[in-house]
Amino acid sequence: MTDRPSRARAVPTVVPAQIGRRVGAYAIDLGIALAIPVLFSLIGWVVVLASGSGGARGGLPIALLVCYGVGSLVSVAWLLVYTAMQGGRGSIGQRARGLMLADAATGTRIGFGRALLRNVVWALAASIIVGYFTPLFDSSARRQGWHDKATRTVVGDRKATDAAASVAPAPPPPAANPFLPPPAGAPATPVTAVAPSAPARTAGFAPPASAAAPAPTPALPIAGGLISQVPGVSAPSAAASEVRAPAPSSATPAPAPAPAAAPASDDIDATRAGRSSEPALLAAAWDDGTRFAVYGRTLFGRNPAAEDGATAVAVRDETLSLSKTHFELDGDATGAWVIDRHSTNGTVLLRDGERTTVEPGARTALRAGDHLEFGDRSLTIGGGA
Repeated sequence: MTDRPSRARAVPTVVPAQIGRRVGAYAIDLGIALAIPVLFSLIGWVVVLASGSGGARGGLPIALLVCYGVGSLVSVAWLLVYTAMQGGRGSIGQRARGLMLADAATGTRIGFGRALLRNVVWALAASIIVGYFTPLFDSSARRQGWHDKATRTVVGDRKATDAAASVAPAPPPPAANPFLPPPAGAPATPVTAVAPSAPARTAGFAPPASAAAPAPTPALPIAGGLISQVPGVSAPSAAASEVRAPAPSSATPAPAPAPAAAPASDDIDATRAGRSSEPALLAAAWDDGTRFAVYGRTLFGRNPAAEDGATAVAVRDETLSLSKTHFELDGDATGAWVIDRHSTNGTVLLRDGERTTVEPGARTALRAGDHLEFGDRSLTIGGGA
């Protein structure tokens, strides 16, 4: 895969609407679509009768033809207006029910062309009856019918989507790709060494007095503020986060022991994605705003099986759209990559507005700002870093 320049961006998350509200919105729009031509046909009939043409010889067929023509023209005009409204802020029924029609990847309006294609696919599917029920065929929370999948759209809850956007973290500022070397001529970023300012002790650990102080650790090539956590399973153990420090010298009084570590939280969104004692390979943020860092080969899925040399991380997925072992993240000095583990719903890479399906079993290079989708879950590479 050829890498292209990419900017870190936040991809809006559309909260899918419930089927009942979608049916209500469609019923309102259908009622309007039927009422308008009937109303104008009646007006045409009244005009013909008032002009006296209905009583003349052959006047009744002419009156019926006029009414049919008026009704057809009004129906076509309403279809165009209805489609334009769908491509914009939504139809009358959608607005009345608080719904929105948006791009499934970007959360933006779809425009007149895609709205028209969506209505054409809907009409063809509905002509064989089964089209009315295709949203029920989708087991994911999006409930996309054939017309939605064909146009890559989703019907969302406007109020819930706006509320989610108001609390979502701001997108990170554009930054240089952390996975590639700086371009030629760019000043090199100095690597600083950070040493402990004072001896420290960790509860339950007392190194021998003769132990030498550890060598200074170079600063990670990723900006600070990361957390090594992803949504999914249980909290990390206290031993995994234990910090070893040199023992105080005999001339210095030993500091009081630190209080015992607090018990692990039951929060299902707290877990590690790798070994924090090693340099981070990449940073990312889940669709709910949770940030994490990957320090080694890490398997993600609904319930990934343990493998030698890899960290398994279970991801919360109420809709069961993820496979047990869906994908893995890894990297080395040359960059980071994602591998789809032959998942059922696949892995999609969104970069510069283009969607690409990740080839199962093959490494796909990652860039800062890349957006990965896995069923109903997604994450942004570099998000929140």
